[in-house]
Amino acid sequence: MSAPQQASVLEGLEFTLTAAAPNMVTGLFSRKEGAVKVASLLDVDRRGYDTIAGLVRKYGPAPFYVRVAGNNSVLVTDPSDIEFVLAGSPALFASNPKAKQQGMMVFQPDALTLSRSGDWEGRRAFAEAVLDTGKPLHRLAATFLDVARDEADQLADADEIAWPAINAAFQRLTRRVVLGERAARDTQLTDTLSTLMAQANGTPGKVGEEYPDLLHYLKRYTAEPESDCLAGLFAEAPQDVHGPLEGQIVHWLFAMGDTLPANLLRTLVVLATHNEIRAGIKAEIGAADLSSASDVVGLSELAGAIYEAMRLWPTTPMLGRVALGDVDFPSGVSVPADADILIHNIFNHRNADLVENADSFDPQRWVTGDAGSYWGFNFFSNGPQGCPGLHLSLFLGQAFLARLLSTRELVSKNADVRPTEPLPFGLNYFTATVGLRPA
Repeated sequence: MSAPQQASVLEGLEFTLTAAAPNMVTGLFSRKEGAVKVASLLDVDRRGYDTIAGLVRKYGPAPFYVRVAGNNSVLVTDPSDIEFVLAGSPALFASNPKAKQQGMMVFQPDALTLSRSGDWEGRRAFAEAVLDTGKPLHRLAATFLDVARDEADQLADADEIAWPAINAAFQRLTRRVVLGERAARDTQLTDTLSTLMAQANGTPGKVGEEYPDLLHYLKRYTAEPESDCLAGLFAEAPQDVHGPLEGQIVHWLFAMGDTLPANLLRTLVVLATHNEIRAGIKAEIGAADLSSASDVVGLSELAGAIYEAMRLWPTTPMLGRVALGDVDFPSGVSVPADADILIHNIFNHRNADLVENADSFDPQRWVTGDAGSYWGFNFFSNGPQGCPGLHLSLFLGQAFLARLLSTRELVSKNADVRPTEPLPFGLNYFTATVGLRPA
């Protein structure tokens, strides 16, 4: 075993400016609309990709050191090494590097994603029990299907869908799914979480002052929960979470309420210009019984489109891990304990040397190809610390889009998304819009 190669100080500066800093500037936890707009205009994601591609050609494919704002980190890009890291978490690698820890503790100090050791095991068991992790169809899928259809119908009355409307719809959907119908209009809860997440961007390293208020709002619905929502399943789940149960669901609230609609809006935008793919999906939808949860979860063409949009434009640009001890990688390098590990999703998802048609929208790679088993694609992460709500999130997305596409036709309004050209590295969901007309 040998130490990883070391990128130069100047190369580290370039990596920081083009691949790491933009993630901080645009908002680690709550995206800043103005900063995202500037980043899109400057095509920073493409610049970051080009920087990493040059470094990998010079120092890879084995993990190598690169300085990020003065901190020496290990960049991992080879799929076998990525598998080693993610499959070895949390035993060998923890998922709470310093910046993530200091930010997330503002709004979810007891989060599963920040946990190590026994805390992680208890919290993971709770999440998996409530979210039915690993099961394509959640036990409450029929109820959640009705919620998704209802929210889709409310949006379908408009002439177009833009970020404010789809975000508001999914914040409402999320409150209904997680907390029940009584929470549908509780925007105060969502606003408090949004405020805390914006504060987290500054990584202050302390619990936010309004976090107790957030827990108080959540307890309105968890103390005597409705039966047809996730909160109604808490009593059946393992309770060893070392903190308030409400603290475990904060992550679900922003993942469903913010991240999922960003992915779905991008899916709609790209489908609006890819006529042949859209026609195939609409045919699949037309042959299904959209009132049946099992039929909806079986819409593989539609699922492939959602996955492909997440591959092209991952909402988590970079994953961070911390080595818990000295670790020997399969590629022959050894890294010391406490080393920061970086997995850059934007680069890995578009790595033209390893991914065929990397800049094209190709849902079939998920339907008939092997994309689902490729360790280079990590928009939901992978391994033991992979997203426990993966299947539920995908089902909600399928249910929403299937209902919308069954009643409406899409009209493209984004000139930079063309099926005959490489798709852009950035697709700003704050400004993305898709037109609607009767099907």
